[in-house]
Amino acid sequence: MSESPAPGAAVSRPEQSDPVSVVFRLVWGYTTSAITHTAFELGLPDLLESGPRSADDLAEETGAHRPSLHRLLRTMAALGITQETENGDFVLTEAGALLQSKGPGSMDAMARLFVHESMWRPWQGLTQSVRTGEPVFESQFGMDYWAYMKQHPEVSRLFNAAMGDASQAVGTAVAAAYDLTRFQTVVDVGGGNGTLLSAMLQATPGLRGIVFDSASGVAQTKDHLAAAGVSDRCEARAGNFLEALPEGGDLYVFKSVIHDWDDERATAILRNCRQVLPDEGRLLIVEPVIPEAVTVSPADPFPYLNDLNMMVSLRGKERTQSEYEALLDAAHLRLSSVQQVPGPERVFLIEAVPVPQS
Repeated sequence: MSESPAPGAAVSRPEQSDPVSVVFRLVWGYTTSAITHTAFELGLPDLLESGPRSADDLAEETGAHRPSLHRLLRTMAALGITQETENGDFVLTEAGALLQSKGPGSMDAMARLFVHESMWRPWQGLTQSVRTGEPVFESQFGMDYWAYMKQHPEVSRLFNAAMGDASQAVGTAVAAAYDLTRFQTVVDVGGGNGTLLSAMLQATPGLRGIVFDSASGVAQTKDHLAAAGVSDRCEARAGNFLEALPEGGDLYVFKSVIHDWDDERATAILRNCRQVLPDEGRLLIVEPVIPEAVTVSPADPFPYLNDLNMMVSLRGKERTQSEYEALLDAAHLRLSSVQQVPGPERVFLIEAVPVPQS
């Protein structure tokens, strides 16, 4: 495992040498999201799957204005998404290939989700959220984020696919970093289509599992479990983890769940887990752990950007190790270990054990 700062440590990184470039990236950041959104709208990543294409060919196939499309493609090249060949054709780079709908390591669903209006519009109200401490999603869409997904099944499918894409590599990494052979049944709470748990089961023969999520969350779980070859050892159950969790597990896993909620509801979810967790059982939270302080800029911005994303759209937050300890203590659980999982998602394994209750 690569070395990394302890979760409670301050982040210290060398200053970048070109402050002007830092400021330009800062104020022009929204433009790259717009470019990515337009590339998806025109279907460019998949159209470039077979190899180099000219702007003329792509304009004819997409119905776009040829000179304007050429300007878009060359900007994508400047951003490292495409590359212009000597004869003026365009081809996807290795990074651009990750935006295709199919292929190894595809980030198509994740990228589409984060350039969807349900993600970027709330950021226009960031100032209001900072002033009030309240999310602005509901004032912009007339409902909270979870209700929005229920009314927009295409967004719900995109969300589940995005979480699934992100979970495949994480599940494999978790199985490599964490001893799953100690357990008999893993309950993946908020497990969506079962990608995370499938990877854990594939890596651990004999282990059984339960994917627990809302009815819409588990709508595609059975098919995915079958495709992964683990349906004989795993089942999908629908329910509301704010109300109760299924019994029968000796390991309960929460990936990208607790950070969606404020302290009150996060504690309620963890208390529900404590109610069904056997004395010898374990709780495993798979999420980022941000440092207690950022002393030198630039730090890795992703966990902090996602923290603000939670602020404008939900009521959740990214947390420090001490904040996780406080949540666990309130739920009659004790933090037993924290370790970082190698990989692009920057996640940690936060293990907790039940505190005996009199």
